Amino acid sequence: MSGRKGSQLKSRIAIGEAVFGTFIGLNDPVMARIFAQLGFDFLVIDMEHNAFDQGTLQQVLLTFEGTDTCPIVRVPWHEQVWTKWALDYGAEGILFPNVASAEEARQAVANCKYPPQGIRGFFPRAASNFLMDMDEYMAGINERIIVWTQIEHADAVSRLGEILAVPGIDALFIGPADLSMSLGVFNRYDDPAFQQAVQRVFEGARRAGKPVAYHMFDASPDFVQKIAGGVQIYTYSFDWIFARQGAVDFLKDIRRILAGLKDAAS
Repeated sequence: MSGRKGSQLKSRIAIGEAVFGTFIGLNDPVMARIFAQLGFDFLVIDMEHNAFDQGTLQQVLLTFEGTDTCPIVRVPWHEQVWTKWALDYGAEGILFPNVASAEEARQAVANCKYPPQGIRGFFPRAASNFLMDMDEYMAGINERIIVWTQIEHADAVSRLGEILAVPGIDALFIGPADLSMSLGVFNRYDDPAFQQAVQRVFEGARRAGKPVAYHMFDASPDFVQKIAGGVQIYTYSFDWIFARQGAVDFLKDIRRILAGLKDAAS
């Protein structure tokens, strides 16, 4: 687990490439392994809203070995312990939910860095291939680990300047559902209040030279074109939604084909 996937993903983003991911919500290493081999640039293992514990998190992270996909973990909150576990088990980046102040942003960064830049405790057991690749893992570690902070509340938008001023944040990640809820326009993504908030994030990030990530509920060409001017890091859907939709599509197609054959024979 001592690869350089975090550095590689950061480098691609730094030269302006668009990168794509999805969320892993099933605590199943087989499903994670399948998705890690599909060609996504990164996957976000979502501990915030799904049933991951220490054991299942480590199992899922180990499935990224030998793939080109960068594993990022969305921790349940900003506490140090969750970040430490995720990084020690092999995460190359952390997505912090609902960061709404400079203080929370500083805490997020500190949790990901070893001293003197931060407060991360030392023992990257699985991440260093069980200590066999320790020198490789530790080389440039504080620069390699990805720190993304989610903008999910109106307070975060109003304090955007102070959040962006915190050193060590690699990208702002817009969470549209929670942001729209905090604005009183839940799930109304065309509402002017939501659109204005998103544009403020785009403009603030552009001035600070930071990329923006966005979780899409709509992957239509029209929607992608709408956000493409401000977004460089895209996520869409979840593993279980992709799996369910594949089954739904198959059943629809096979029933249509069989109905057509029946009609032709009658």
